[in-house]
Amino acid sequence: MAPLELAATLVRANEEQGLKLLHVYVPRLSAADLKLLMNKVKSEADRSWFSDVDLSFRLSGYLMLIGDLARNKSYHALGLMARGDALRRMERYQEALPFLDAAGEEFLEISDEVSWARTRIGRISACLHLNRMTEALRDAAVARDIFVRHGKLLRAGQIDVNAAIINYELAQYDTALRMFDRAIETYQMCSENVDLHIARARGNKALTLAAQGRFREAVALHKQARATFEQYGDHEEISVAREDLNIAEIYSAQGRYSQALLLYNQCRETFKKYHMYDSSAEATHQMCVCLLRLNRSREAYDLASEVVKFFRSSSAQRDNLAHALMRQANAASLMQRYQEADELLREASILLVEGGFVRLSAIARLRRADLYYANGQLEESLREVEYVADVFADQEDLPNLARSMLLQARIAEARQNPSVAQRLSLYALDIAQGQEILELQYLCYDLLGHLAERSGAINEALTYYDRAIQRIDELQSRLVLDERVSFLENKGEVYRRAMLLSLQCEDVSRALVYVEKAKSRALGDYLRNNIDIRVSVEDKVSEKLLEDISHLREEQAWYSSIVYGVEQEGNLSDTAARRRLAVGPVLARKEMLQRERHIEHLMEQMQLRSMREVMDLPQKQWTNSLITQLGPKLDSKTLILEYYIAAQDLYVFQMTRSGIVVRRLPEAVPQLERLMSLLRMNLDLVARSVGMPDQAQVCSELRENCTGLLQRLYDILLRPAKEAIQGCHRLVIVPYGILHYLPFHALWDGDRFLVEQVEVSYLPSATLWDVCRRRGKCTLLSRDALRQALVLGFAEHGRLPHALEEARGVATQLGVEAALNEQATTSLLREQGARSPLVHIAAHGLFRLDAPNFSSIHLSDRQLSTIEAFNLDLSSCSLVVLSACETGRAVIGGVDEVIGLGRGFLYAGAATLLPTFWKVEDASSAELMQLFYYELLRGESKAGALAKAQRAFISQAQSSTRDYRVHPYFWAAFHLIGDAGHCSLQACHVKPDSSLTRLFLL
Repeated sequence: MAPLELAATLVRANEEQGLKLLHVYVPRLSAADLKLLMNKVKSEADRSWFSDVDLSFRLSGYLMLIGDLARNKSYHALGLMARGDALRRMERYQEALPFLDAAGEEFLEISDEVSWARTRIGRISACLHLNRMTEALRDAAVARDIFVRHGKLLRAGQIDVNAAIINYELAQYDTALRMFDRAIETYQMCSENVDLHIARARGNKALTLAAQGRFREAVALHKQARATFEQYGDHEEISVAREDLNIAEIYSAQGRYSQALLLYNQCRETFKKYHMYDSSAEATHQMCVCLLRLNRSREAYDLASEVVKFFRSSSAQRDNLAHALMRQANAASLMQRYQEADELLREASILLVEGGFVRLSAIARLRRADLYYANGQLEESLREVEYVADVFADQEDLPNLARSMLLQARIAEARQNPSVAQRLSLYALDIAQGQEILELQYLCYDLLGHLAERSGAINEALTYYDRAIQRIDELQSRLVLDERVSFLENKGEVYRRAMLLSLQCEDVSRALVYVEKAKSRALGDYLRNNIDIRVSVEDKVSEKLLEDISHLREEQAWYSSIVYGVEQEGNLSDTAARRRLAVGPVLARKEMLQRERHIEHLMEQMQLRSMREVMDLPQKQWTNSLITQLGPKLDSKTLILEYYIAAQDLYVFQMTRSGIVVRRLPEAVPQLERLMSLLRMNLDLVARSVGMPDQAQVCSELRENCTGLLQRLYDILLRPAKEAIQGCHRLVIVPYGILHYLPFHALWDGDRFLVEQVEVSYLPSATLWDVCRRRGKCTLLSRDALRQALVLGFAEHGRLPHALEEARGVATQLGVEAALNEQATTSLLREQGARSPLVHIAAHGLFRLDAPNFSSIHLSDRQLSTIEAFNLDLSSCSLVVLSACETGRAVIGGVDEVIGLGRGFLYAGAATLLPTFWKVEDASSAELMQLFYYELLRGESKAGALAKAQRAFISQAQSSTRDYRVHPYFWAAFHLIGDAGHCSLQACHVKPDSSLTRLFLL
């Protein structure tokens, strides 16, 4: 067998077969053939380092055997070196050293100092990972001298790179940069192809620049190196992943958290693909930084815990464990588990000091200083931070120096030394601006604002707060979807201070600007900028993610049906019923929540991948004109009431065509909380009585109590604006906080409900008024367009019989055919929704307080959750009616971000949404919808049609034998969100269907 053929066979054969082949053929080969065989096998071993390290390990054994069989010490030494290199690639550094040392000794025995120097390249790398820095630097100096003397410039460059990395780890950054530059110059003098070597040197140099805070230079070098690696395709896939990891770390430092998370996820998958679990774990613990900045402390803690567990059992360098311990400590501190955080940081510090990691050890002490400050231990915090500030200054680690100075400023403020606090804050701000660290800039401006406000310099304080808010705006403009919501969760105070100071300066418009800047920003920014957030399948990775989400969604829906009892036992096969019984609701809830977390994680990855190009583009910034120019667009009969809660006080902003006024209602919030709690209890009692023999009596008794509560709420919320309300025809409510759960249109003035006086609609943010109005104009309906209306009715296996009656009645009024029961599917909604000007869904709804992204409407094929609603195309839709339970309920996240099912439909493009506040009684719902469409088809505006329908319902209930249905529970759940204007339907003079009238109104 020829040498090349034998080498190819060895690659394919198992170890036992390979050893037999070598024993047979090696003795027969000539010296020239042996040399050819050795070179080929060694080349395959080196090439397999990343793609198949186990093959590289096996081939190194063959090389040693060839050396033994041929009695050639040089060949045997090559085998030893290959085995050491393979062990390094397997991250078994301690085991690699004896092989590299033995190889070096054998090369010296045959006076081959160049080959000895080659063994030092691998040995230096192993020593670096084992923190044996002195040995590594000694080997580097000797080996480089040998390579230069023998004209081996490529090897000399490699040694320079390794020595530079050692200096980087020792925080000797200037020395490291000089050595990287020398390595690049040496490579460029080589005649052979050195692109990859130069790319690696540039990537490592970029790490050093990043450590000094020179982020712009670092990113440019990383991208340059990445582009070179990418040209080599799969062969350098790991190198591409490493550059992505490094770029992600810089993005994280700059506050570009979405882009960082995208890169972290990508490189983690690449590392796992090649079984590089230490590297994958490293990427995971770096992700924790982004999660902490996004206020996802629990998620960061759990991830860091997993990584700590992994590195405790790994042979990897101990600084990886220390890093993970620091991340876990940060999360524990934010969760106010200070004792645990202190213990974790102490362990990390010990590991780093023992390992000689100066910079990392200083960072750990800075974390302890932060922890002491958070726990009120000012002296201990100051002692730690003063020490690390000197270390960071010596190392020219500017980002961490700035963080140290800011902490010292906070301590000075707490110790009533404002002049020192201001000076340190300005120093920190100067560094943060030079390094383009937006989050640090925001924190500095915020502190400077506090200091100025305490000194009575109101205008100066307001300027600082405004700059802090600008930095927040810029940071969140780089985030996607719910990342924006969580990011704002701990930043409401700066908006509150800016708003209050604006009112002190009697600048009401500016005050409202700050209120609006914090409200529904994720929703508002996407709608205003018309950004498409629907996930798309762009490549195989996205396709796999979508498949995984679909599979998990099916499992989640099944467990959800057990938890919430959606599927009736009578509709299940015997096997399915037994499975449900075996699982039980407790285990089902655990499994459901686990899958929901996984779905949200995968959806975030999909969104990041779909929006990567958008994240790279400069986003249109929020401008004050969104508020200042809104008033002139209002007609003379429209009033916007926007509410804001600051501590215990309530602020009511009245916006009309003529301007903005504000009223402060001191100590109103505790009263509101108590009254709304009682109102919710009243509504719940009515809901429980529905269908009971004593329903009429119970509802009648509760009605008086309910109107009393609604009148007291009216007195707080609307009586201060009574004069303005009396002069308007259309009232737009912009709630805040708990007020998002209140049916304002049902408030009682002692004589009438509010909806009996004016048309009422709602908006999550005043700046969305114009967005929704323009959407409404773009989706004007004609009589012919109604033929494309989509009406779905699902009776939930007979549990909601009136849902079918409602759907049939609505379809008759619109002149279309309803999709009922089995035909009422999410697939149909997805297919026809894009061209439907009006969508009406009568079905069962489920509100999830614990997981609002999984609030859903139940259709025949599956549950349509909030997450899935995001991906609908409703850009042609003027009105979406969600005639199902609690489709309008939401959770308030961020500062005042409404998170619920309705948000998904607005994202999808609907101009107007008609959902429900609570679980509706389906017969009343069907009747109200018939009245609503009757008015809408006569040419009323959407808000006008709802107002007239509710007035008619109240009037008919008062004059019927079921007057208890005047109780708001039966008619006030429906409320209109978005564009309140006309659908521009020609008056059709449609009369209510008489049979339906008899059915519901007797």
